[in-house]
Amino acid sequence: MNTRLPIFCWIPALLLALTGCASPKYAERSAYSDPAPASLALTELSTPSASTPSQDRMLVRKASLSFDVWNVSNSVAQAESLATQQGGYAEYKSDDRDGYASLKLRIPVQAFTNALLSLESLGEITSRYVENEDVTEQYVDTAARLKNKVVLRDRLRQLLDKATAIKDILAIETELNRVQSDIDSMEAVLQSLQSQADYATLNLTFHRKQIPGPLGYVFKGIWWTVSKLFVWRE
Repeated sequence: MNTRLPIFCWIPALLLALTGCASPKYAERSAYSDPAPASLALTELSTPSASTPSQDRMLVRKASLSFDVWNVSNSVAQAESLATQQGGYAEYKSDDRDGYASLKLRIPVQAFTNALLSLESLGEITSRYVENEDVTEQYVDTAARLKNKVVLRDRLRQLLDKATAIKDILAIETELNRVQSDIDSMEAVLQSLQSQADYATLNLTFHRKQIPGPLGYVFKGIWWTVSKLFVWRE
């Protein structure tokens, strides 16, 4: 009596062996024997040009600035020129309409601070927001899961080479396609995080300054006087 199980019956056992019976996060990290997986993942999977402002940390730097300017088109052109000088580029730009325009710049992270200081001279700043987002844990977790998925894919390929029955081949190919899709998705996430860490994002909005007429100045003076009746100092 032949007691040998079909190859496709081993797929669940293979998945269980790779992931283990522990929690998903533990299973995803189990591929590392190093007690400090964060440093290992960043060293193995990040490129030599990875921009980490602090050792073993991956930071995504962003800034949003709003300006009141006299000439919107000129200010947009100056901002684009500044980005080019710093080795960056304009990723998105809206058309100047009704005295308004928006611009999204990508600047090498090494030049982020200098670029920000230069941009602040383009006009009167009405709002300013700067953010440093730490994506180290997300990067390391994704890298660990990717490593396990690659191991699983390679073992599935080995099973596929040994399979002879049609049902075994179909079952393995279905699982292999699913795993490959996960790998492609994780690689895209890592590439996106790396790009965001290498190039800071600056979102700029420009509004044309308004010149009030005679009545505008009158009402502005009245409003200032009334406001001082309620608040002397903030």
